[in-house]
Amino acid sequence: MGTTKVHHQSNSRILAAYLSSPAGPVAKDLFRRGKKVEAKAKKNLDNRSPRRVDTGRLRSSITTQLLNVGGKPVVRVGTNVYYALWVHDGTGIYGPKGTYIYAKRAKYMSWKTKGGKRVYAVKTKGMKPNPFLKDAVMAAKD
Repeated sequence: MGTTKVHHQSNSRILAAYLSSPAGPVAKDLFRRGKKVEAKAKKNLDNRSPRRVDTGRLRSSITTQLLNVGGKPVVRVGTNVYYALWVHDGTGIYGPKGTYIYAKRAKYMSWKTKGGKRVYAVKTKGMKPNPFLKDAVMAAKD
């Protein structure tokens, strides 16, 4: 048997464009994976799950963006709804501070339940966390 020689030469400009172009395959794959995470996060907030959904505003606000950071494609999945962090991380004793929630400006807190009943309380335990986005990250693995 004879010897075979292989010579390989790469063009760094073409390779860099391949890896960093927003229309390139790397960016397309990142965006596809981001959309999977977005879909899973929305499903984690779905009405069919045992978790509470009032209006669907948070669920519908979750988006995927393809960005360019330092010349490299990056995907961002998230929301701009102000209360998203409270839903994700929890509040009160279930939240980062681990303490009850008390009224700040009045003697009692007041809110309406889904059934329209008015509730009054001196303190409340808060809301359990629903890490809808953190739990969705593994969807990008597929």
